Amino acid sequence: MKNYKYTIISRIVILISLFPTMILGKVYTLGECIDMAVRNNYSVRQSMDNISISQAQNLLSYSEMLPYISARSSVTRSSTTFGLDPYSDTYSTNISLNQTVFDLSSIFDIKSSRINVKESVVLYKASVNEIEFLVAGFFFDFLKKKKLLNVEELGFRESEENLRKTELMYDVGTISKVDLLRAEVVKNQSELDLLKADKDLKLAKANLAYAVGFDPNMDFDIKEDSFEIKSYSISNYDSLLDVVGENNLEIIAERLSLSRGKAQLSASYCRYLPVLSISGSYGYSGDKFTFSREEWDENDSWSIGASVSLPLFTGFSRSANIKQNRASLRIKELGLNDVVSRKAIELKKALLSIEEAQKAFILAEKNLEKAELSYRMTQEKYNLGAATILELIDAEQSYEQAQVTGISTYFDLLLTSYYVTNILGERIVD
Repeated sequence: MKNYKYTIISRIVILISLFPTMILGKVYTLGECIDMAVRNNYSVRQSMDNISISQAQNLLSYSEMLPYISARSSVTRSSTTFGLDPYSDTYSTNISLNQTVFDLSSIFDIKSSRINVKESVVLYKASVNEIEFLVAGFFFDFLKKKKLLNVEELGFRESEENLRKTELMYDVGTISKVDLLRAEVVKNQSELDLLKADKDLKLAKANLAYAVGFDPNMDFDIKEDSFEIKSYSISNYDSLLDVVGENNLEIIAERLSLSRGKAQLSASYCRYLPVLSISGSYGYSGDKFTFSREEWDENDSWSIGASVSLPLFTGFSRSANIKQNRASLRIKELGLNDVVSRKAIELKKALLSIEEAQKAFILAEKNLEKAELSYRMTQEKYNLGAATILELIDAEQSYEQAQVTGISTYFDLLLTSYYVTNILGERIVD
């Protein structure tokens, strides 16, 4: 009986400990959100399937250079008069082998398919990087909106308290109607700002839920970790551009696509060259099928040979294929140049944005420090009767705005830093 009571109490304790999590939903870190988004995102899953397709195509291209072996057995009944005797039966069985020895077009097709496998892997990694930055953006936006909501909630409570004080002072005739109206306007505006902040938070949460792949009705929260703001400078643009050229996954994919186009063009030219192949066969043919070695040796046969084939006219298919692959190669070259130029511009814009964000963040920190000090001093003066209620309201509003600016500039700097990391082809989280 005691054991039974102990089991009941243990289960109640466990249920109580899990109750906050059950009510509030699970809390996720940035890394966990990214991992779930990578598993759930449709484009990433399609990229994985594309890897499987390219690997199968690569295996198929090798089949052109591998031997073809076949076995065949048959029985034939024949007669000079249809359906009447005499007739004869012929039993035969053989095994044959065909092997392509020299075919440059198939060799370049194999090279092209191997490059295609590498390209599909790089494109998969690029899609993962894209999802990482997308989720990080929504994650930081959600975190920023949570902090802004906290600021607006505090501002609303202070505006309500200030309005209460102002109404008391107006009732005793120490302030004018204008001062009362001013306090009412500030309180109403704080309430509007609070409603907007709450709406923005819900939208940010919905965006993150969609990016990660959560159910729309799922309740969850996020955990704020210590995020590293990597230092990048516009003065290092040239060295960073070299890193982009070497490591950016979109550029690497375009280079592989260009190499694949060159291999395809080479394969088109090689179709004008002869193809060398060898063949061989061994078999038995007789009026009856036997396992006797003597009878088998009397009726068996073998052959071996080599052939060279040179297509002379293929209905202009080879010239058309060359023309098509030439145009495709030019398109791939233009695509590579476009991606390199676009990434160079994106890097420069991001570095300039970081420079601006760093300056804005430093100014915002200084402004926040001064606004907080001004608010504390005004509050102290108000308590001593040396400052009016309107001066206190103005100081509180300035402090609230400084907090909003500080939060916004911090997350702008953080996201811009992660954007440069993404352009450089590096992982956002390890």
